[in-house]
Amino acid sequence: MPISDCFHCGESIPNNIDLHVIINEQAQRMCCYGCQAVAQSIIDNGLLSYYQHRTNKGVQVSELVPEQLQQLLNYDIEEIEQDFVDVDGLQKQVLLTVENVSCAACAWLIESKLRRLDGLITCNVNTTSARIRVTWHSSQLKLSQILLAISEVGYKAYPFQTDNAEQAQVAATKSYLRKLTVAGLCTMQVMMFALAFYFDVLGSISEGFFHYFRTLSLIISLPVVFYASLPFYKNAISALLAKRLNMDVPVSIAILLAFSASAIATVTQSGEVYFESVCMFSFFLLLGRYLEQRAKKKAAQSSSNLLKLIPSTALKLDNNKLTSVPAKLLKIGDIVLIKPGEIIPGDGIIIKGLSQTDEAILTGEQMPVTKAPNDWVYASTINISNTLTVQIKVERGQQLISQIITLQEQAVLDKPRLATLADTLAQYVVVVILLLATLTYIGWSLAGNEHAFWIALAVLVATCPCALSLATPSAYTAASSAMTQLGLLLKNGQALDTLTNIDHICFDKTGTMTTGKFNVADIDSVDESNEILKIVATLESHSQHPIAQAFSQYYDPTIMLENFTNHTGLGVEGHIDKIKFKLGSSEFLQISPDDSSAEHLYKTVIYLSKNEQHIASIYLKDDIRPEAYALVAFLKKRKITTTLLTGDSSGHAYYVAKQLGIDHLEKGQSPAQKLNYINTLQEQGSVVAMFGDGVNDAPVLAGAHLSFAMGGGSDIAKSSADIVLLHNSLASISRVIALSVKVQRIIKQNFCWSIGYNLTAVPFAIAGLLPPYLAALGMSLSSLVVVLNSLRLLKVKK
Repeated sequence: MPISDCFHCGESIPNNIDLHVIINEQAQRMCCYGCQAVAQSIIDNGLLSYYQHRTNKGVQVSELVPEQLQQLLNYDIEEIEQDFVDVDGLQKQVLLTVENVSCAACAWLIESKLRRLDGLITCNVNTTSARIRVTWHSSQLKLSQILLAISEVGYKAYPFQTDNAEQAQVAATKSYLRKLTVAGLCTMQVMMFALAFYFDVLGSISEGFFHYFRTLSLIISLPVVFYASLPFYKNAISALLAKRLNMDVPVSIAILLAFSASAIATVTQSGEVYFESVCMFSFFLLLGRYLEQRAKKKAAQSSSNLLKLIPSTALKLDNNKLTSVPAKLLKIGDIVLIKPGEIIPGDGIIIKGLSQTDEAILTGEQMPVTKAPNDWVYASTINISNTLTVQIKVERGQQLISQIITLQEQAVLDKPRLATLADTLAQYVVVVILLLATLTYIGWSLAGNEHAFWIALAVLVATCPCALSLATPSAYTAASSAMTQLGLLLKNGQALDTLTNIDHICFDKTGTMTTGKFNVADIDSVDESNEILKIVATLESHSQHPIAQAFSQYYDPTIMLENFTNHTGLGVEGHIDKIKFKLGSSEFLQISPDDSSAEHLYKTVIYLSKNEQHIASIYLKDDIRPEAYALVAFLKKRKITTTLLTGDSSGHAYYVAKQLGIDHLEKGQSPAQKLNYINTLQEQGSVVAMFGDGVNDAPVLAGAHLSFAMGGGSDIAKSSADIVLLHNSLASISRVIALSVKVQRIIKQNFCWSIGYNLTAVPFAIAGLLPPYLAALGMSLSSLVVVLNSLRLLKVKK
């Protein structure tokens, strides 16, 4: 670096600037106060290793002005923060977009700086996506302090939001379109001159015009090589700096070598020129990249615009007065009025009104859903028929639609096994390509062929593994979008791989194979039934089990409960008026089960004791889901073993298993016993999937090879699962299993096509029968075939 250049950013230092920072006991010159402040901050924080390991110069830095500092402080305002910060008690998490991250040293510098902040829990910088995920204690640290710390080491960060991501994607597409236009126009002009040479069979073009046309072709090719082709060079350099090889390395080498050789031939007026091949090569590559960009956008658009569906305003009801307020300012406890045809502004519970809602955007189900008081409604869904009064129950950042976007972002970052394999394979293929092109050149040169260079160039172009690198990412992106259309949320990128290998599926009963909507069918008691039901309702009011909902109508707020204890998988107990009551299974109450009567086989039985004396048996009816029959029949056809793994010890479990035709029944299972059963199956070599919905299912969902959680289930069950059903219907499970098989088939087709094309083109290229521009056309077409083949996954039957 010249001595007149800034040590931090590499920019030229103005003559009137004399700024220094002591680095490694030497005074290093800086070009501005911003770079001086950043460099001094790096030294003061003991981060000198950044300058020793960086591969790129830092960006030129400007100091934050008061207005910018105030903007950072605005991010601490709760109403603004809730749009992009996930809150879990005192712990907060945010995904940030960071500018100018160019290498691993940049990531190290940012992470090292942030880890010195008190209250920081984790921070991870992804240099590929230029994003940072940060988790911190809100009592010790603020988001503005995190953003300020990042700016102190020379980088600008701001919260990642869907709209910003979409704008970046649109900007990238427009950039490719501009470069494609330049390459197309220049290619047409260069081809005009080339055609004159091709059809000059009588040699009528004079030597002067011949050189003139070559010189014009050189000038017109400059924008193609040094502007339109810049994306290939940038990607290649980034890969090489990371000590990796990607498909843009041979592409960049091919463009630069072909142009340089043609330019030398033009200047020396000796040898052949192939400016038209260079321009056509770049044009076809850019055309392929542009179409790939649009195809990827189409495959991912199902979730990218979800947040836009939330209305900007809401009608807030306060002291019987309606006020229009920004929807993003709604808080837990606010009451809103939603008229027919309006979009619901937040997740909450209906407190007044009976209507139907359209939840297709979340669940994929087109049929309207009937909603009554105490039912949940969700942001971005549509109120269809009547006016609803809704109480907001969830912060904006924790709404179902926000969770879907966050989880899909995480799933995209989690690469499936085949995608990782393809990336690794592509690197080795690039090495083979470079060696093959070099050997081809050496071989033809020794044979005395004057076109050895161009033959080697054709080999370099024809064998580029663009299609191979796209084979799996394009398929998984399309499959993820298809699953969203089916009403399933893919949380784990490995799930589709695992799904094709499943040979044993275990189902929870209540809320999974049955509707989970219990009704009191009968009661045998020694006391008055109404009083018994009030006591049961009081006990169940502190439980999250689906059975608790059956007693909500009997709840009496005047009855006080003390010393409540929840025995997971068994029952609950507590004191009312200093009398001990226990409610749960026969094992929990240590009594003989009362399920011998044939008329009660289709019912669930729970028992109530008073001071250890059995006083009531309550029979609850829970209907089997209609779609469960078809799902079990589908699994039998695929020779997948099924087990009903339930905590219910009553005869109802036997009834459900028998009616559905499930292979095995394990009833009366505690969470630990369920997990032990799953582990035993896995130790025997089975690939096991688990379906569940309750809090007690969380351990076994986490322990299975693959897990599904029902959309109406508990939050902890959904957080433990790999795939979440955004609705409560099992009908889509058979379709997603079929989709996983189709994904594997399409990936194999993509691999066969990409490898087949390369193997077919190589012999012709080595033999000198494939000119460089045709090799470029073939490579671009092979990439498009792969992407279009993957897009077939978007055509799913709902």
